[in-house]
Amino acid sequence: MANEVEQIKARLDVVDVIGEFVRLKQSGANWKGLCPFHGEKSPSFMVHKGKQIWHCFGCGEGGDIFSFIQKIEKVDFSEALEILARKAGVEIVRHSPAETNQRLKLFKILNLASEFYQQELKQSSSTKAQQYIKARQITDESSATFSVGYAPVEWDKLINFLRKQNFSVEEIIAAGLALKSNRGPGAYDRFRDRLIFPINDSQGRVVGFGGRTLQADAKEAKYINSPQGLIYNKSLILYNLDRAKDFIKEAGFLVLVEGYMDVVGSWQAGVKNVAATSGTALTEEQGNLLKRYTNEVRMTLDTDNAGQDAFWRGIDVLLGLGLEIKAIKLPFGKDPDECAKKDPAAYLTAVKQSMPFGDYMLDITLQRHDISTREGKKMAADYLLKVFDRFPNPIDRDFYYKKLASELNISETAIREWKPHAARQIDKTSPKEQKSNNLDRHEILSKRFLGLILKSYSLKAGNEAFNTITPEMIAPTQQELYTLFTLFYNERHQLDLDELKSELVNRAELLNNLESIFLQTEDEWGELEDVVLEAELSAAARSLKQHYFALELRRLSAGIASAEKIGNNAELNELLSRFAEISRQVSLL
Repeated sequence: MANEVEQIKARLDVVDVIGEFVRLKQSGANWKGLCPFHGEKSPSFMVHKGKQIWHCFGCGEGGDIFSFIQKIEKVDFSEALEILARKAGVEIVRHSPAETNQRLKLFKILNLASEFYQQELKQSSSTKAQQYIKARQITDESSATFSVGYAPVEWDKLINFLRKQNFSVEEIIAAGLALKSNRGPGAYDRFRDRLIFPINDSQGRVVGFGGRTLQADAKEAKYINSPQGLIYNKSLILYNLDRAKDFIKEAGFLVLVEGYMDVVGSWQAGVKNVAATSGTALTEEQGNLLKRYTNEVRMTLDTDNAGQDAFWRGIDVLLGLGLEIKAIKLPFGKDPDECAKKDPAAYLTAVKQSMPFGDYMLDITLQRHDISTREGKKMAADYLLKVFDRFPNPIDRDFYYKKLASELNISETAIREWKPHAARQIDKTSPKEQKSNNLDRHEILSKRFLGLILKSYSLKAGNEAFNTITPEMIAPTQQELYTLFTLFYNERHQLDLDELKSELVNRAELLNNLESIFLQTEDEWGELEDVVLEAELSAAARSLKQHYFALELRRLSAGIASAEKIGNNAELNELLSRFAEISRQVSLL
């Protein structure tokens, strides 16, 4: 149940929940209104957005969204949980006492492991780790703050330590700290000869670890993380958010970085309103989580990096949630850590002087092209129009269309006429960008959803997914396959892979698509437990809906602009009505 509570809190904002019952007005960083629990004429009811709590100074009542719903609806906690789960789109999984005990045991194991790694760092055998920490300029204070540790080189030292604390090998494996041996019945430590960073949930409890190799020429991955499990859901976690919450509220914005060292470097430089994605693409759940604390995100934007698809997925998540994105232009260094350690004052200045995302993209694109030439203008316009079309707010898009026209010294009419053409073009700015643009986010989300359906159709979340995701929400390239899934499920209440393949024996393209989706899903989600699969499927369905609605709103915005231009009031009213309906559905997600 703890996981569901965290998911609900990540998706729902206390101001929005209470605002459905109480008329709230902003008062500084907080919100104020008349208390619904006792009669008053002067407002003494306060809602704290940053801490996600409420309190009435008149009657003394207070708490979080759950306590508010309990009191306003006169229900117990379980009923309040059900109400808020429906509002948040979270599936409630009833945990047995045995599972609850298992979760508590896993928390205990992970906490002991963290203490073990910290103690190992102090031993003489960790000289290499200590030298690395010194070389990376991690102070003793920071090391203690972030509970940095060391995983010894021995194959089973942590296992032996935890077994002496009366935990079984199976429990240690379930905690993500060990792996089964392929050569026998035994197991071995997951993390060995690595610097260890504990990963905490929003309550500050250790839920996993990140381990960095100390081998400069290692063939293995530079970083490895704990696997998904009963208490660690990477889509709901942002590294260091538990420590940064109050600093984010104070500063009014979050500095979002990529890795553990970027967090440490920023923290030491005085930027403590910092959190990291830990090298993965930002999820909608993470976006909703940070939205609880701020409406502004500042980040370094490397548009030439190898992870272009992950980069744009993160940007789309933030824009879709209505968050303000600003770019931090580092004066030097390859990442925030290097810059912050070399010159903390320069890094602080860069953070303070962050510029709006649209302005940043405009500046760097115009620098890459010779806009004194016709071809240069076209290439810059091609790329930037695709960037600006990602803005869900039509006011933002209009602002940057006009700004682009001014910068290129061409008419705004030419920009708007060029826009449909630009949307069809392959960007020519760089091979990396070209590769990224060929990756259709709608198709990626659709394939992810289809793959998870294949694995979890028999679960409750799978049943609901068939009822909530309609074929038109699926990318056109995947619609026929999803239609087949739906037919099979409705007729047979199962999705047997062999039967599906036999149905497609004469459809080579669809068959290859099905097999590709299956193999990719098995590789990424093959080892997950049912409870985690359900959560991932629900998240995938929600992401797909959000993206589909965003596309629809973008299409409708273009239609509205066109109808306004030619004065077609009948079509305009129809489009506005459709726009309002989809906006309403988006608000319910």
